[in-house]
Amino acid sequence: MASNKSKKILFVYRTARDEVYRDWRKGKGPDSLLFGFNHLKNMGYNVDFFDSAYSPLNIFHPLFYPFEHSIITQTGMGFKLDQAAMLLTKIRNYDVIVGTGDSAGLPLLVLKYFGIIKKPVIFMTSGLAGALKGKNKSWVFNFYKKILKRADVFTSYAQVEIDFFEKDMGVEKSRIIYIPLATDWNYFSQKSKTPRKVICAVGTEQGRDYKTFFEAVGNLPYKAEVACHPDNIQGLKIPSNVRIHINIPVAEVLKLYQRSILTVIPCIERYRSSGQMVLLETASAGLPIIASKIKGITSAFNFQEKEHLFFVKPQNRSDL
Repeated sequence: MASNKSKKILFVYRTARDEVYRDWRKGKGPDSLLFGFNHLKNMGYNVDFFDSAYSPLNIFHPLFYPFEHSIITQTGMGFKLDQAAMLLTKIRNYDVIVGTGDSAGLPLLVLKYFGIIKKPVIFMTSGLAGALKGKNKSWVFNFYKKILKRADVFTSYAQVEIDFFEKDMGVEKSRIIYIPLATDWNYFSQKSKTPRKVICAVGTEQGRDYKTFFEAVGNLPYKAEVACHPDNIQGLKIPSNVRIHINIPVAEVLKLYQRSILTVIPCIERYRSSGQMVLLETASAGLPIIASKIKGITSAFNFQEKEHLFFVKPQNRSDL
């Protein structure tokens, strides 16, 4: 019988990962976004990933984008059916397919639902529960409810998501596994002699609550810096003591951590895993942490109030 290490495993990502992998190998970046690919490879497993879907030569993108856009308008999350279609000829050569993220994994489940993919699929969800909550009557909800059952293994980063998939989506309990999110401690724990002077807040997720953060720090005698996506702060009044960084590379994020006295992770309760990656990164960087007390954090880690971090009520300026 062939050993597990002889099995061929294909990782499918929601964005290109070749540069992330190369930077990690050179010691220039973290491996967090590889979700264990590199560690399996170092352990001798036969693993691959391909960025071909992110090439301008991807003829499937314009063909399937109208369908993806219709899903984005309902959930705010992508659906990369073009990537799944482009990888079909390669998928047949692998024993196990790992869909890392909802927009990358869900299209694989569609192809499995229709019998086009027959290989085992591991589906790693992160945020889908929050995107579907309260949308039980939408066509996307019912569409996903059918295809989610095709996942051979279903992983989630928070119990609040697992509860949703079991109760609302009808996914069998035996198929869902809680796997805590991890980070690259070696990268984010790097020491620096940079003076620590600012309060930082980092994150590009839709559930970030920079409105409350700005209201809380606006009158403080400290400077603050925020690293985010433009959509996170659209329409918000930015205090004069706050500096904004838009879509900065991870090396600049590390520098921000290294010049910070503490970090704030302000989140809206969306009943999904949220804020976890920044929480782990800043903990690795040795920063005191103030985080919104949302289920995406409290049902994911057994952190103790005032021992590991400080929790504050979500969307509560006074508490923060």
